Amino acid sequence: MSGHSFKRSQQGESSSSRLSTRSVSASESPSPIDHDSQARGQQHTSKESKRMRGEIACAECRRLKIRCDRNVPCATCIKRGCDALCPNGTIPPGDGSRFVLAATDHLRQKMTKMEARMHSLEDALAIVQATESDEPHPLLTESWDEGDEAPQPPEDDDVAATLDALGMLHIDDKELRFFGPSGGSESLLLKAKQLEAQGPLGLRPRLQDLDTSLLPPEINQLCRSFPFTPAGISTRPIQTTIESYLPSIERAIELCDTFLQNLSWLFHIISRQQVVNELIPAVYQISKVPYGPHDLALLLIVLGVGAMLDLKLSPYNLEAQYYYHLGRAALTLQPVLAEQSIATIKALHLMSIYNGLSGKETNMEQSYTLLNFAGRVALAIGFHTDPSLWGFEGKEAYDRRVYFWNLLSSSLWQSLITGRPPIILDSFYDCKIPTSEEEERYQRGEVPVGFGVWGFKLTQACLFPAVRATLAVKPPPYSTILDLDRKIRDFASVPPLTNAREDDIALSMRAFVRSHYQDLILLFLHRGYFAEAMTENPDAPFSSTYGRSVTAAYHSACVVLEDTRLQFVKKPMLCARVWRIWSHAFSAAVVIGAVAIREKQLNISPPAFEQFELACLLFQKAAETNSRAARGLVRFSSPCPL
Repeated sequence: MSGHSFKRSQQGESSSSRLSTRSVSASESPSPIDHDSQARGQQHTSKESKRMRGEIACAECRRLKIRCDRNVPCATCIKRGCDALCPNGTIPPGDGSRFVLAATDHLRQKMTKMEARMHSLEDALAIVQATESDEPHPLLTESWDEGDEAPQPPEDDDVAATLDALGMLHIDDKELRFFGPSGGSESLLLKAKQLEAQGPLGLRPRLQDLDTSLLPPEINQLCRSFPFTPAGISTRPIQTTIESYLPSIERAIELCDTFLQNLSWLFHIISRQQVVNELIPAVYQISKVPYGPHDLALLLIVLGVGAMLDLKLSPYNLEAQYYYHLGRAALTLQPVLAEQSIATIKALHLMSIYNGLSGKETNMEQSYTLLNFAGRVALAIGFHTDPSLWGFEGKEAYDRRVYFWNLLSSSLWQSLITGRPPIILDSFYDCKIPTSEEEERYQRGEVPVGFGVWGFKLTQACLFPAVRATLAVKPPPYSTILDLDRKIRDFASVPPLTNAREDDIALSMRAFVRSHYQDLILLFLHRGYFAEAMTENPDAPFSSTYGRSVTAAYHSACVVLEDTRLQFVKKPMLCARVWRIWSHAFSAAVVIGAVAIREKQLNISPPAFEQFELACLLFQKAAETNSRAARGLVRFSSPCPL
């Protein structure tokens, strides 16, 4: 109608014009032709009205000459999928898209009627408004004219933040893998799997698979059925068969010492007293201490991890796979879901570590699953409750507390790396942290294990809150993130190591990890907000709402990469075999690479491009012996942007 080409400030005038036009049209004398048209229209309207009231059959049933139940819409039209046309519309004859054309015509007619009704209502509203005010009615202002979009409700910041925090779902060959907000780097490494076949710059460690056909079929059957115990098997003969494949006691002790020396700086799962002085004598029948299949499995998996970390052997060697295969079978001899013990938890935990060290990207999901499985078993046997409530005292209570806090810390870091929630929540445990006096008394003579009491306190005060803030479906306010940042920075610095020797592998690696432990937490805490700032204002991210996270994430990433580079110079062979070092280094390199792309606009110190070049050189050297470093190098070398 012509009145809609004017602004609504002229609404009264346009409405009056339309009304007067209609009055003139109504007052004109109709011609004979008009009488015939009017009669036909009235007859047509009468049929439509009767169909709407259900007095006669609908138009489509009448066209098809079939019985109509005279409901609106009728059962026949509903069954044929044309209920939108019932009772007065019909499907035109022909094949193909005739229903679509009919539905389109029906909707167009309906839209025309609605527009006419809308204009009538606008006219009436304008007349009423003119009697009360000289101003146009708010619903008739310019912002509501044709062609303008209706005003949208303000976006719910909480909903938007919730959606952004959910992460991503990776679908590959019918497999689903979820990566939460902190698991972005892990998802990039998974995508790089498609590019790794040719290897970066010709560098890629060889991965050999164990020929399991050389082992008895009953052992392979047990291994395949994990974690379920096959029905109808004779446990004792198979356990005897597995024990016949054990190495000599000298080799077993050597592999256990290798395990303790080369990995105890990261995890405190089993001490030398427990494995060399108690477990080996029992399994090798030196002592008369009884043991079960899960104790045998624990020893075999310790041997497998020890062989994986034996620097005299090649990475991902067959001896390690051999012991792991036997240990997996031994664990199945006793129902894992029904008959559980501390040995069950530790065996599952070590299986998780083995899969992380195995060099196969497909095993990373098993690593996550097995660690969660260990956590569930720990909860099932009450390991999250302080041992004093069960009557444990002295060294036994100390060992249980130390292992619980190591298991908890491992679970939290695994959650940050993958972006998935931890299995053990802080609301449901009351296991105490050991004291420094207990640590000094009971760790005397042992290889340095884990991060010690300082690390347990940091886990409780900083790591758990960081995981909660980073992985929550509804993220906390940014002010909470900044408060947590200050809390982490104010936490007590790493206590110095006394009598530390440079040639001591365990002490050197322990000092390396503890030196940037707080920066690693800060990196994961700020990384999501860093990405948001870089996306929101790529040319000037420091002026973004999350500008402080850009500085914090970048500087923490530089510390993590520099410490990794220096330690790789000192202990290249061992560093190259620990997958978690390269997962963290890759996360740091992604942050530095994102800044390096825009270095000219950012003017940040230390120079981002130089830092990124150092990261690429580091990954290039490590790629010769570490598959995860090789995969990360492929990602840096691929055309895909960071």
